[in-house]
Amino acid sequence: MKTISIIIPMYNVSQYLHKCINSVVNQNVDNGSVEVIMVNDESPDDSLEVANSLAQKYNFIKIISQKNKGLGGARNTGIDNATGDYILFLDADDWLIEHSLRNLISIINTEDLDILEFGANLVSEQGYVVGAVSKHSEGNITTGIDYYNNIKYSGSACNKLYNVDFLNRHKLRFLEKIYGEDFEFNTRAFYYAKQVLGIEKICTEFLQTTNSITRNNDRSKKDKYLSDYIKILKNIKNFYDEIENPTQAIEAFFKERFTMININAFYMMFKHRYAFSEVLNYRDRLIAENVFYNDFPVAIKKKDFFRKLFLKNFTLFRIAGAIRKVVPI
Repeated sequence: MKTISIIIPMYNVSQYLHKCINSVVNQNVDNGSVEVIMVNDESPDDSLEVANSLAQKYNFIKIISQKNKGLGGARNTGIDNATGDYILFLDADDWLIEHSLRNLISIINTEDLDILEFGANLVSEQGYVVGAVSKHSEGNITTGIDYYNNIKYSGSACNKLYNVDFLNRHKLRFLEKIYGEDFEFNTRAFYYAKQVLGIEKICTEFLQTTNSITRNNDRSKKDKYLSDYIKILKNIKNFYDEIENPTQAIEAFFKERFTMININAFYMMFKHRYAFSEVLNYRDRLIAENVFYNDFPVAIKKKDFFRKLFLKNFTLFRIAGAIRKVVPI
């Protein structure tokens, strides 16, 4: 029977750990089929103490402490120390739905997969399900490129099982101390993947906190995110440039990924009312790095509308931005 290593990074998350671990305990799976690796990323709160108390209670928990490397670095440490056949990334403020692991283990015992994607609920801080992400391949196992081009996987790394041998064979690890690490990681992972299956079943729930990186209004965090977007674009572009004779499908995959980051970056600036001079400076930085992409259509209609309306015509961006500064929309 194949086994799963669940990797839980810890940084200021002590309040969530009991619920997270309890969701693993309630899976009702065979002993030895799951291990939990809790990575203390130099957390300043009492996460380590809470984890130690949980490890005394449950022998499937392993705790590793390290100097701070960010979410990506904590996940990398988990991968390096995993003994399971597959890895599941579980953020400490998220949790598994009861008995969901049994379904996932049943699938990986039947199919030899590089990546298995499953559904996730989005849950508000008040406990209400406010949305869901769920992609499926109708029982078909495809390459990662075909999966993305035809189905469009969810951007998160936390609603997927990754084959450990697959990750190690292709030296797949996260960039450290950046925001948006899932985007960069999954771009390379799905490029390499030859056996991908998507199932519709909801197996986990993601807490939508108001203080998350993407939802808070901290300007310094937005500035870092924008800077990290450029790092991600450059890393993926360098990776793409090393591919010899890419097929049309591979070219389409990467061009949509490049364009999506550009859209995400400029939408963030639009939403948070950056000055138009800052928008133009950012565009010039992208052009200078040869990573400004605005020509390739993306599948998400709202984002593609934003691309066609604003990224193809920055005069409209300027007008709309000026209106946003005086009209609360």
